[in-house]
Amino acid sequence: LGSSSSVPFTSIFSQLFMTVVVPLIIGQIVRRYIKDWLERKKPPFGAISSCVLLMIIYTTFCDTFANPNIDLDKFSLIIVVFIIFSVQMSFMFLTFLFSTRNNSTFTPADTVAIIFCSTHKSLTLGIPMLKIVFAGYEHLSLISVPLLIYHPAQILLGSLLVPTIKSWMVSRQK
Repeated sequence: LGSSSSVPFTSIFSQLFMTVVVPLIIGQIVRRYIKDWLERKKPPFGAISSCVLLMIIYTTFCDTFANPNIDLDKFSLIIVVFIIFSVQMSFMFLTFLFSTRNNSTFTPADTVAIIFCSTHKSLTLGIPMLKIVFAGYEHLSLISVPLLIYHPAQILLGSLLVPTIKSWMVSRQK
């Protein structure tokens, strides 16, 4: 097309490594040494994790919709929501089909875990990745909208499907 661009792969990968991989490695190392203490004290990591996730979602929503350059009309937003719900349902249905094939060795409980774990992605990884890869890009807010919709959509769809999937799993385990 007669145009070119350069992508700073080294910078992007080093920032992603420092933001995602290094904290994970440090956490695993520290956990090994304080595992007994953690089991005795039982700190409220679930509540802390939920609060941190909520803060990430809140700040990202604020950054996204406070940006005057977002220029996102209601019809486009509805289309994005529809596409994301369709993609999420399609992914869940495909993983269900693949994990319940005749030659599959997965148990019904495995299938449920596969459906939810393979299709669910989190803002806690997606937003830092977007901010690193698209650093300085003026339309970063617009790029983050699908992820901001995908995360609540997966929670909503998952909670709506739990009774159906639970009854399927119970009927298959009998």
